[in-house]
Amino acid sequence: MIVPHSLLRYSLFVAVLFLTSHSFADDGLPAADRLKSCDPGVALAAAKEVLSDPKTLKEPLEMFSPAFVLFQNDKKDEAVFWFYAAQLRVRYQLVFEKGDRGQLLSIMLMTVGLPINNYAFQDVRKLNQVIDRVLEWDTAAPNPFREKPRSREVEASLEKVYSGIRDLKEKLSTERVDDEQKAKSEAQQMEQMAAQLKPRPCQPGELDPALVNRTMEEEKKSVTEFAKQHPDVLREAGTIKYASIATYSLDRKSPLPIKYTVSIGGSGKPVYAEIDVSRSGGSATFVLRCVTHLEPGRRESFKDVCAQ
Repeated sequence: MIVPHSLLRYSLFVAVLFLTSHSFADDGLPAADRLKSCDPGVALAAAKEVLSDPKTLKEPLEMFSPAFVLFQNDKKDEAVFWFYAAQLRVRYQLVFEKGDRGQLLSIMLMTVGLPINNYAFQDVRKLNQVIDRVLEWDTAAPNPFREKPRSREVEASLEKVYSGIRDLKEKLSTERVDDEQKAKSEAQQMEQMAAQLKPRPCQPGELDPALVNRTMEEEKKSVTEFAKQHPDVLREAGTIKYASIATYSLDRKSPLPIKYTVSIGGSGKPVYAEIDVSRSGGSATFVLRCVTHLEPGRRESFKDVCAQ
């Protein structure tokens, strides 16, 4: 059974969640979220925090994002260093732990790597010096995989990692002129690519991307409570035993959901509350469109569930 919007017009509850300006200082917001900030100072501080955290070395793929933040905020030489440090440590890790890391490394090289490498290859002598610094850092910095048991096969694989770096340095020296000319000819295109991935400057009243995950988690709680207290949901579900977010929908205009489906367990069959979200002036307003027993997996694609 679906309780349509027309039956709810006299019993709408409206909930408002204000998205106010926010201070990042000492608030416990994870560095991974702060990397996404539209405030360059916040993003750069988070990047340096991630790169200086020994825990990052346990999963060195996490070094690529802060390296790109450095690059986007005109710390390009630092970005090159950490980009090559990340490559080295991920390749080292892959000798011991695989999973999907090899595929993720390839993705990083084809996304983050294109503009960073283009910048680096415009001055090959400087790049060779950076690679030497990376090797020095690698020797001195803790490596959680260094103490793992090694077989002959493992030793051979690790040697390939480092021989690959030596081969790269030799290739750079041999093909320096061609590499630099090619990189300079492609520089404008790569700069445009990097600019498209850079967060827009913070706008007045706009939610900082760093706060999207936290705000969404808070909003999910508010939406769930809104559904649990709505009289039409209570009438259809009976005594409510549980409620949780089943699905949500995004659009291009907002990083936050425009629709939620709340799963409600009550006295009888589970029901689903379909809730629209409208946003204005930093606030979110929830409106119940309908209540249905039709679970998300059984709905017709591209058709409004409230009409099914």
